[in-house]
Amino acid sequence: MNQDLNGQKELCPRLCHLKKGPNGYGFNLHSEKSRPGQFIRSVDPDSPAARAGLRPQDRLVEVNGINVEGLRHSEVVSHIKSRESEARLLVVDPETDEYFKKLGVTPTEEHTKGVLPQPMTNGSAQTQLNGGSTSSSHSDLQSPGKESEDGDADKKDPFEESGLSLSPTAAEAKEKVRAKRVKKRAPQMDWNKKREIFSNF
Repeated sequence: MNQDLNGQKELCPRLCHLKKGPNGYGFNLHSEKSRPGQFIRSVDPDSPAARAGLRPQDRLVEVNGINVEGLRHSEVVSHIKSRESEARLLVVDPETDEYFKKLGVTPTEEHTKGVLPQPMTNGSAQTQLNGGSTSSSHSDLQSPGKESEDGDADKKDPFEESGLSLSPTAAEAKEKVRAKRVKKRAPQMDWNKKREIFSNF
């Protein structure tokens, strides 16, 4: 049983508080096309990152208290740079990552204080999951609201009221043009050219 306890202590995320030195933080962040997430690729010896406990292979979960799991590499980079001379990075090593994934729990700063999710009680893992999904559906609910503020919904209504029924094909064509425009704007190019992206800090 002892071993199990030791394992348990290990399997929690680590909060690394980095203070920028003359050469930056001293770590390399990298993401691959083949697996989701941002990973610490290398840590310079005796750098602020090394002193803060950052280790190669760590997966980055939160930056300054903000969960960055679904974000693109460039967005994560800007979060790390958002503070002039420090960054708080919540990371999990591969084993911890695996453990939390099995439980279906997203690691948070709470877990660094030794509050560990319990695999046995399904209830606790479940509430965490539900909490996560409701917050994400909240943001989905907000976006249509935002669109109507932009006047999207207002644009559609006048047509119906005035009895001008836009033929569906014209409406579809409009929609397609809009979709195309959105696609063009998304900076997906670098993903297609490179399988991996690196950023040094």
